[in-house]
Amino acid sequence: MKRILIPTDFSDNAWNAILYAIELFHHIPCEFYILNVYTLTSTSLVTTISSQKVGQMYDTVKKESKKGLVSIQENLKNSKVYSHHHFISVSKQGEPVDEIRQFVIEKRMDLIIMGTQGATGAKAIFLGSVTHKVVKTIKSCPVLVIPQGFYFDRLKAVGFATNFKRIFYKSEIDPIISLANMYGGIIRMIEIYKEPSLSPTQNYNANSLEHYFKNKPHEFHVLPDFDTIEKGIQAFIEELEIDMLVMINYQHSFIERLTREPVIKKMVFRTKVPLMVIPADEY
Repeated sequence: MKRILIPTDFSDNAWNAILYAIELFHHIPCEFYILNVYTLTSTSLVTTISSQKVGQMYDTVKKESKKGLVSIQENLKNSKVYSHHHFISVSKQGEPVDEIRQFVIEKRMDLIIMGTQGATGAKAIFLGSVTHKVVKTIKSCPVLVIPQGFYFDRLKAVGFATNFKRIFYKSEIDPIISLANMYGGIIRMIEIYKEPSLSPTQNYNANSLEHYFKNKPHEFHVLPDFDTIEKGIQAFIEELEIDMLVMINYQHSFIERLTREPVIKKMVFRTKVPLMVIPADEY
């Protein structure tokens, strides 16, 4: 049974991520953990009031967290769900990214699914900066980011953006193959080049991908260098009608540039299709 973590701030985007997850895995038995992490965001306020008052404030946000999770469970009962899907609500106090990281390790999650932007005001803190940080820092499982207002459709084409400059490991490629297996879609690999031809190392690594994908429909695509990587990838998505984009997050690669401001916000917050970031196998 697949174990999937869906952090929530009770915004529309967080709810949309839940609905997307349900439909993406509609034919696969899953345990969905709906996690809300609550904390007092105004540290300056906390330092100026009594410890008793702080305790009362924490009790209030704790109750709001549990109340919000109950509401999600009620909404699920009134939505299209599947008998082989199970939903577990979890309320935790702490810093969101730290709690998400610890939860993923302790519960051995297979995947994290998050929305891109939260609601306005305080809620935007969670599905804004937290999604950004989770994508950059989680190393134990892939993170799937769902754009605002994006609704599930069958995965006809999965895009894989890479520069072919490092060897690929089976653990990194397995999530991509799994996506292709689920819906029989084509895997489209893309290199945004600075040179018109691949180096011997890039050719070797491209051939290793050919081996991994030999039993799956796949194609290689090369696009000329754009002003920014983000523009090139967005063009790739539009021209080839990509339904989900996949990247591997490893050191000393072009994706490192995607984890620096402001490009990460453009890709994570503005991507037009779901974005899956797979942590590199560094061992």
